[in-house]
Amino acid sequence: MTTQKIQIAVKATPEQVWDALTNGKITPGYYIGGFEADFDLQPGKPYRYTVGGHETITGTVTEVEPGRRLVTTFQPRWDESVAQLPESTVTYTIVDPPMQFPGITYLTLVHGGLPEGPLAHNIEMGWVTILSALKTLLETDVPMLGSS
Repeated sequence: MTTQKIQIAVKATPEQVWDALTNGKITPGYYIGGFEADFDLQPGKPYRYTVGGHETITGTVTEVEPGRRLVTTFQPRWDESVAQLPESTVTYTIVDPPMQFPGITYLTLVHGGLPEGPLAHNIEMGWVTILSALKTLLETDVPMLGSS
């Protein structure tokens, strides 16, 4: 199994980053394919991402510290090739920078439990793109992906 870790610095408040991660009205603006999040932010509750009414990612919320930490299980469903992957875990952590950088928030994503191989690499590159697009949207109010 492999664990992926991606970290970014975003010129936004922790609240703005949290809202971007969990608000289904915002996620289509940065998520590959325009995935819309549907979260009930309570441990044990299911969540899903959809496009056109079709589930693309499903899982369960396992930990929530509002504005700071979200842990979920992750079951991809956007394509037959990934639907066979075992359930894995995604952790988002939002922190203030260790030094004084006013207006900057650090976001770390850790995706654990994926089998090694090309699909895991493709998912990692997807995360890099998604988090880059989230950063672009929050900093410029213009989507990086799709038409602007």
